[in-house]
Amino acid sequence: MKRRLFLKHMGTAASALSFGGCAAVKTSKTTYKPADRAPVRTLGKTGIEVSLLGFGSHLNNTLKKNPRERDRMIKLGFEGGITTFDVYDHGGYEQFKPMSKSIRDFRKDMILSLVAVRSTEEMQDEIDYALKTFKTDYIDLYRNHRVDDDRMQIIEKNKQAGKIRAIGVVSHDGNAMNRYIDDYQNILDYVMIIYNFHHNMGRPRGGEQWPSNEYPGLIPRCERLGLGIIGIKPMGSDDMIALAKQKGYLEDPSGSISQAMLRYVFTAPEIDCVMPAMNSMNELITNLETTYSPKITPPERKRLEVLSSEADALKGAYLRPHYRWLENWAEIRQV
Repeated sequence: MKRRLFLKHMGTAASALSFGGCAAVKTSKTTYKPADRAPVRTLGKTGIEVSLLGFGSHLNNTLKKNPRERDRMIKLGFEGGITTFDVYDHGGYEQFKPMSKSIRDFRKDMILSLVAVRSTEEMQDEIDYALKTFKTDYIDLYRNHRVDDDRMQIIEKNKQAGKIRAIGVVSHDGNAMNRYIDDYQNILDYVMIIYNFHHNMGRPRGGEQWPSNEYPGLIPRCERLGLGIIGIKPMGSDDMIALAKQKGYLEDPSGSISQAMLRYVFTAPEIDCVMPAMNSMNELITNLETTYSPKITPPERKRLEVLSSEADALKGAYLRPHYRWLENWAEIRQV
């Protein structure tokens, strides 16, 4: 399935926003004004256009304590073309209320992505609470991370009622994801999976032989079924960034290793939206600039190949225990 890739210009819709659509945003170091708009792709068979760069839901404690900066980041991200925002309200994040205020002027022009986390008995209340808090008639993307018949029936019922536009599932286990597709392919609209230069188990591309732990069946299967794909962990976790820093990649004058990591995922036409966490204004600006120039270069690809080999040699030791699953999140299964 071919993905449409083009620049989406919001025109007067953006300039009418209360934060001043075209206004520059002053960071601690500089005043930044987006020079372009992030590309968009179509999410599988849904017809929903999502920005290639999404705004991930994870945020660190520093940003949690600075809601004004988070608000400025959200608005600058939208001004720069990010239309797809993932929001957590669990695990200490509590972002529904502040996020609902940040997006209120452009709710109709953005894609809201949420995940159901409460018990099955509370799931309908959770969906209704989200609708009320965001002051909206529908949630664009709603996914389950605990998947069974009852939970999928609840989310399907809400889609039929017009409260949800697209149904998804997320998993940190490739075999589990294939089982979900086995059981619910007639209900699902999209999946959320790990995809990056090292832990990519989706499929080899362009004759690449690395990484060694490929997973060639999942992504082609999603393509055949018309399922959209949202990629998470595009930089292989904070621990991979820490390894890159240890190896001197962050100070490499030849270019940004984090931009190379993002470009690797941007180059994959099967990935409709990439969801990195962004915990500072500088991270947001760097990611936006990468999106405006998404093609990976041969030197960048070579640097990632070397870093991947260095990570392989450590056999997962560079990862903290709660991230060790990344190294082997799926076994090989051809479908």
